[in-house]
Amino acid sequence: MTIPQDVNASERSDARSRPAVVESRDLARNYLFGKEVVHALCGVTFDIAEGDWVAIVGPSGCGKSTLLNLLGAIDRPTRGSVVINGTDVAGMVDR
Repeated sequence: MTIPQDVNASERSDARSRPAVVESRDLARNYLFGKEVVHALCGVTFDIAEGDWVAIVGPSGCGKSTLLNLLGAIDRPTRGSVVINGTDVAGMVDR
């Protein structure tokens, strides 16, 4: 996760010492569109620590919804992993 430059050093070290509640490692999602492969996400890695506030922003088509679908276990990644509170979502089953 990128920590904004305006955050002071003590807040940065505090963010690193708090446990990660969301972990994304080398997350990728590809889709077939006809004969073409669309690389919606490529190698996304970050941690979100307990108590962090996060905004996912970017232009249309950059993968925001794809990322949220993977983090919410609505979709499965082509590569990589999502761990929420210590549980890899790949091992979860539908109810």
